Amino acid sequence: PIHRKTVIRELVNDQGHEVIFLPKYSPDLNDIEHDFGALKKNRMYEGKDKSIDDIIRDYCASYCPSLIQNNYNFHCFQT
Repeated sequence: PIHRKTVIRELVNDQGHEVIFLPKYSPDLNDIEHDFGALKKNRMYEGKDKSIDDIIRDYCASYCPSLIQNNYNFHCFQT
């Protein structure tokens, strides 16, 4: 993948940042995995009457910043 290329890491490092990679398969550290799970659950409850586009649109519209912060804190700072 492009983001793992040495030239990209050097470019990021030259700007004073550090590249930190997640483990190869780490769904607990990847919020999109939790979102996909919630979307699948919504799809089950909504049935086939609603399009996946509408389900995603409704989900994103209801996903407020405080919920994002709470999910981040819950998943990233568990001991």
